[in-house]
Amino acid sequence: MRKTVYVGVLISSLGLLISIAACQAPLPAPPAEAPDPVQPHYAPTATIKELMLSIVDPSADVVWLSVTTVQSSAGTVDTAPKNDEEWQKVRQGAVALTEAANLLMMPGRHVARPGEKSETPGVELEPSEMEELINKDPASWQMRAMNLHDAGVAVLQAIDARDSQKVFEIGEQIEVACESCHRQYWYPNEQIPEIPASPTSTQ
Repeated sequence: MRKTVYVGVLISSLGLLISIAACQAPLPAPPAEAPDPVQPHYAPTATIKELMLSIVDPSADVVWLSVTTVQSSAGTVDTAPKNDEEWQKVRQGAVALTEAANLLMMPGRHVARPGEKSETPGVELEPSEMEELINKDPASWQMRAMNLHDAGVAVLQAIDARDSQKVFEIGEQIEVACESCHRQYWYPNEQIPEIPASPTSTQ
């Protein structure tokens, strides 16, 4: 009996010592916060005008010219992609057009090269004037670029569905997005003549 009591007291003492040691042990350090993701470093090289000439215009032409209806004295000629290869060519143009909108929104991109002047002064603004308008209201510039991007996404969906009529219809949406931007930044002062009213018939 005495031995049993001694062993029990010993076990109780060890338990007490372990509990005290646990209380005195340093608390684990809180998990370190995840570092902020590294922001990509952009290095815009081409100007906005160069993007327009090199990517936007030719890519839009690929989409516009893929589905056409031409009427002449010889009759009506309808054009549309006929096979996978032709559809893929149109899709490449649509992808380039859509991503070009993202390039236009990239911060730090200038309208033109230093000292570059307008090729049609008096008709379109000078590059410095265009850039001033963009910098004055960058949200408006981004909104117009996003309109072009959204039109590109829509035409990609039509291409993947092999819906040539839809491609033709969205071509108008792309044109509206482009013209809205041009009239805001390139030639805002252009006067568009009104369409003359048809003469009233006389009795």
